[in-house]
Amino acid sequence: MFFKRSEHAGVCLLWPLFLLVLAVALLAVRVPVAQACFGPKLYIGLSDTAEQRVFYALVALYIKEKTGVETVAVPLEDADPLRALQEKRVDMAFAREISQDFTPLVTAAGAPYLLSGRRPLEELQFTTVAPALQRLDRLLTPELFAPLAAEVAAGAPPAAAARAFLMRQRWI
Repeated sequence: MFFKRSEHAGVCLLWPLFLLVLAVALLAVRVPVAQACFGPKLYIGLSDTAEQRVFYALVALYIKEKTGVETVAVPLEDADPLRALQEKRVDMAFAREISQDFTPLVTAAGAPYLLSGRRPLEELQFTTVAPALQRLDRLLTPELFAPLAAEVAAGAPPAAAARAFLMRQRWI
């Protein structure tokens, strides 16, 4: 038996030692909240323009609402988005031109285009993402997107502007 009872006191003599060992073990294996992973994530490459920031916010929110898949923005700075896709540093990227090597998912808003690598199209956990983005592609037009991009260029936060836009359109 792990715990030995004292016949006189009727309490476990090893209880405080057990609690101390348990506390040390829990502290040793704790995971910081920022590193917790609750599901699949897609990495989307973008440059730091107002147009791409709002486009990312729009796509990320739409994907999250329609599929439950999280996205992570990967700043590409001066890097070529097609090269980042080719090197598999990102799963999707906003690019100024369409490449035959990658699948265009959202093109209706005009350049930039959202291009996809293989992972979002082939991995089972992402099977709902491409159809959701193809629906968004059928809904979004340059006439709808341009004022949204202008709003963010004027200083509106991209996520708030994208959420308001999607709700106004009743797409989420």
